[in-house]
Amino acid sequence: MNRIFLLLILCLCCGQARAQYVTNLTLVKNQFLTGEPVVAVVSVTNRSGDDVIVGGHGARDWLQFEITESTGQRLAPVGIGSDTPITLKAGGTTKHTVELSGGYSTANLGTFTIIANVLHPISGQYFMSNKVRMTITDSKPNMFDQPFGVPQGYSSAGRQRRYQVILFRELNDLQLYCRIVDDRSSAYIATFLLGPAMMAVQPQISIDVHNKLHVLFLAMPHVFCHVVVNPDGKIHQRNYFRDPEGNRPSLVMTNSGAQVVGGEAFDPSAPPPKKKAMRKASERPDKDMESVPKEKK
Repeated sequence: MNRIFLLLILCLCCGQARAQYVTNLTLVKNQFLTGEPVVAVVSVTNRSGDDVIVGGHGARDWLQFEITESTGQRLAPVGIGSDTPITLKAGGTTKHTVELSGGYSTANLGTFTIIANVLHPISGQYFMSNKVRMTITDSKPNMFDQPFGVPQGYSSAGRQRRYQVILFRELNDLQLYCRIVDDRSSAYIATFLLGPAMMAVQPQISIDVHNKLHVLFLAMPHVFCHVVVNPDGKIHQRNYFRDPEGNRPSLVMTNSGAQVVGGEAFDPSAPPPKKKAMRKASERPDKDMESVPKEKK
């Protein structure tokens, strides 16, 4: 009898535990290049009935990713913490975008499944999300591959690295990537997306006098993107230029760096210009009145 009673309590507790959160995991995309950070979006609905606070300085990792190879072998879990406390309101839903890099490297090629586990600090348990599949692949530097030295002022100053630019097809789209490689060990320092590219115009790629990489490419019809990458593998700036007829933007190297000549500055996030409102029929001049010649003074 006591065993049955304990089993009932355990079943009730497990049912209650499973109901603490409703968690959904999505990835920004499902195909990644080797060394590229995996960007995940975790949606958490708190069904515990009370506000829950996770994270905070010195607290346990409130989010944990479990990654499994197609062979069934699990990789080391990736923990995500937060120095700032996060409140999950009772009955509320929050979305969190996190980047899996550093602790997790997409160095292994193949197909993987990934699950997000969210901590319920009161019970001390993690509760899992749905499974998402992702594929890690690789591509050779088919657009650009040149060495450079890391200048003073950056970490690893004096080391020799390589800038590589890769044109990679994702489903029906062409994507332009930048990769920075240690020239001695061939280790990948950084791999990141520059943006979608159209090959109607060949990209212009050069290293300036400060050993920064400049890439000017056609991002969408009549719109060019100019990206500057620092020697430490971080994007320094990104600008867009419209291509008016007969005035296509072009990348020109200078003694102080590089500049884009031609075209006109363009902000893709700006709202489109308002169209002029048509006058109402009542506001339009009468056709007969338009035909009457004006009196001379």
